[in-house]
Amino acid sequence: MRTAKIKVNSLGYGMEKALDEVESFSCGMGFGERSARRARLLAEETMSMVRAIVEDFSADFWMEGSPDGNCELHLLADAMMNYEKKQELIDTSSQKRNEASVGIMGKIKDFIEDSLYNMKDGAMVSTGDMHCMSMGGVGMAADAYMWSLQQYRYDVEKKADEDTEMEEALDELEKSIVANIADDIQVSVEGNHIEMIIRKKFNTTE
Repeated sequence: MRTAKIKVNSLGYGMEKALDEVESFSCGMGFGERSARRARLLAEETMSMVRAIVEDFSADFWMEGSPDGNCELHLLADAMMNYEKKQELIDTSSQKRNEASVGIMGKIKDFIEDSLYNMKDGAMVSTGDMHCMSMGGVGMAADAYMWSLQQYRYDVEKKADEDTEMEEALDELEKSIVANIADDIQVSVEGNHIEMIIRKKFNTTE
């Protein structure tokens, strides 16, 4: 089963329609009240994450699933990014580069920002902290970056016993509602294109 692709943008256009599609999808999949609430929450977070990161974007949103309850929420966004826009965002970011990112959403935000800033279009610059580019990174090429919640969790748990910062990151993961609901979140950035896929196996009886 798959919803229609809904056009959404940073001004909020299409977002209510997208959420309505998720509710119809949940009904069609036979989800109980708990699973339907979780599906809507994940859809809201998918869109709000990108909206919080990129000031101007348009995107396609859809959700798909199989009879066994394995589902994916997709957001494929185009960031309206050029050199001048990047420089403006970089200048703003440089003022807060020493501030710690809060929560798992903050880590994803850092990853997307650093990926956009470091694409090969004459704006090869860094916001200053490339740590998030390696923690959870599952595949990086010269002009493409990818991040996975599953890999990030593995990296954090592996180092938590010997690194205070990683202990704090693990605590953030344990407190994150989205990180506890989703089986995985995969984010890829290529050029000005951002793709986010949230995977979750729902129990259709709940």
